[in-house]
Amino acid sequence: MYSPKYSQESDWDTIAAFIRQNGFALLVSTENGVPVGTHLPVELEEKTPGTFVLRGHIARKNPQAATFTSGQPFLAVFMDPHAYISSSWYEKEKIPTWNYIAVHVYGQLQVLDEAALTASLHGLMDHYESTVKMSDIPEKELHNNLKAIIGFEISINRIDTRFKLSQNRNDHDYFSVVDHLKESGDDHSFRIAAEMEKRRERKYPAAGNNAPTPESGPV
Repeated sequence: MYSPKYSQESDWDTIAAFIRQNGFALLVSTENGVPVGTHLPVELEEKTPGTFVLRGHIARKNPQAATFTSGQPFLAVFMDPHAYISSSWYEKEKIPTWNYIAVHVYGQLQVLDEAALTASLHGLMDHYESTVKMSDIPEKELHNNLKAIIGFEISINRIDTRFKLSQNRNDHDYFSVVDHLKESGDDHSFRIAAEMEKRRERKYPAAGNNAPTPESGPV
């Protein structure tokens, strides 16, 4: 993933929190030289102190399952939120763009045995489900479903990040973007604006309040 240094995130706690909050990933591999992918929930787990892995499962009938024993590196893509940035929000420049957060995780995949798959499903349900528990599923139904899926674990060998949040803008333009995103009314824009506000101290009043023009800064 192309990511200029200013938009890279190096803090592991921030990266881990993002993966956990946006766990519906795109799993990518290749089959006969052709990229294949599956959209699926993926959980970040601390396997041993300081060692993290990704765990998930796919349908056994999914053609991508044929790549699981190939020994190739896999890519898991986590992305959300994102928002259009209008150039009308800048003081001078007229080129619009898009702000977004994305994390790419690369690693080797191994297939889980039934016990590890069951434990992974327990964790997945505990994360997302507040009512139904694994123990509520009839044993026969659970067994039949376990036979229909393949669990996997991906070791984390490399992480690429891009937190593209207008970091290359001067303060005036930066907070103009924040204020316009807040006014847009959609969840993605609110979340991008909130992330931007965490990363830079505001020096100018909100847009529309006669914000002063900065004397200098990158455009």
